[in-house]
Amino acid sequence: MPDIPGIEHVIDSDAALDLPSKPEKIAIVGGGYIALEFAGIFNGLKSDVHVFIRQPKVLRGFDEEVRDFVAEQMSLRGITFHTEHSPQAITKSNDGLLSLKTNKETIGGFSHVMFATGRKPNTKNLGLEEVGVKMDKKGAIVVDEYSRTSVDSIWAVGDVTDRINLTPVALMEGGAFAKTLFGDEPTKPEYRAVPAAVFSQPPIGQVGLTEEQ
Repeated sequence: MPDIPGIEHVIDSDAALDLPSKPEKIAIVGGGYIALEFAGIFNGLKSDVHVFIRQPKVLRGFDEEVRDFVAEQMSLRGITFHTEHSPQAITKSNDGLLSLKTNKETIGGFSHVMFATGRKPNTKNLGLEEVGVKMDKKGAIVVDEYSRTSVDSIWAVGDVTDRINLTPVALMEGGAFAKTLFGDEPTKPEYRAVPAAVFSQPPIGQVGLTEEQ
């Protein structure tokens, strides 16, 4: 969650799954997997959905034609995209509705504002600092190519290392770690051609190099 005025009025993707009723009109800030998947869910529930993204296009890192196709198809389903909008503040009016102010304009009338702008590694309160495990400025654990931390006896895999944050990648990293440590077979995690799926509507997937690459 960015540190902007009114952020206390915002929900995240966890809270979005616990809403007692569907949002009448929702602003979703973010252009990645989670933002697009929730936009599709709420659009399917007949909410009025507005997606705000900082970039000119959704799904950075995906093939350009796929990015264009997904945005076009979602727009045809009634989702409104606001591109190159950076959120600056959220305000709540007396009737309880929310307005989102961006670098371009202020749009109001939202029953909910949801931020899907990434996650921080959950590394607080583990005592890592006390034992000397190095972390980067986002709180991700710094590891070498075998997943070993700055402390020889401590290893880390998965999202806490902020490499490629996907479940199958964490499993693959764990497998490589097990071979290295317990199988006496030094194995580096393999990050070439990691498949990725987005459960947007329409759903998409890709593996390997994009056309641009």
